[in-house]
Amino acid sequence: MMAVSVEGLSAAAVSTANRQATIAVGKTAPRPESGKGACNDHKQAWVEYWKHPDADRQHQQGPSVALRELLEDLRWLLPKGRCLVAGCGNGHDAVYLAKRGVTCVAIDFCDAAIERAQELLASCDDLPAGKLTFAVQDFFAFSSPVRFTMAYEYGLFSAIHPTQRQRWAETYARLIVPQGTLIVLLYPLIHRGRTPPHRVTMADCEKYLKNHFVLVRVDPNCRCIEGDEGNELMSVWKRL
Repeated sequence: MMAVSVEGLSAAAVSTANRQATIAVGKTAPRPESGKGACNDHKQAWVEYWKHPDADRQHQQGPSVALRELLEDLRWLLPKGRCLVAGCGNGHDAVYLAKRGVTCVAIDFCDAAIERAQELLASCDDLPAGKLTFAVQDFFAFSSPVRFTMAYEYGLFSAIHPTQRQRWAETYARLIVPQGTLIVLLYPLIHRGRTPPHRVTMADCEKYLKNHFVLVRVDPNCRCIEGDEGNELMSVWKRL
């Protein structure tokens, strides 16, 4: 299936695009165990992941291929202003955006992930001071005196506990200005191994964002790293 641009389309057309994308990526994952304890265990799993010495090798070793495709090949224009990179991990996508002139605040609740991101930032001699800030922050508790014109994430939706997805959408709605942009790179569409991360679909994402955002682009065939084709989906949303 080819990328679908839905800017300016009717609600019916947007709904059709969503259904087509959902068919392309599969069914919704089984309903997870809920409760505060489950969420705490879930967060601890990520803490342990980032403590592992091989975390960098298993995680990104450069900017997302799909993000580069969107901005370099497809020449998607980003709004001026500040960008929030939520669940930034070891920071490669945040550094990439900053090098393209975007002022970024990148957050992750895992200290070890931000330590790796700070090391990456320190190695970037060509990045102007103040262009990128990394911080240890819980996404749901994060606040900013000035709202963001843009936010980007790669896999945060699948990384959080599924019972937190409504709060996920509400947090983005709180942090992004009206008419602002939200770029969500969904992963994984095909479950491989234990959770987290959780297998996700376009329908999962749209279910929670539709009350706050309108879909303007969806690409279920976005470029992926070799061997992981079909496991990611790029979507771009506009804040209502």
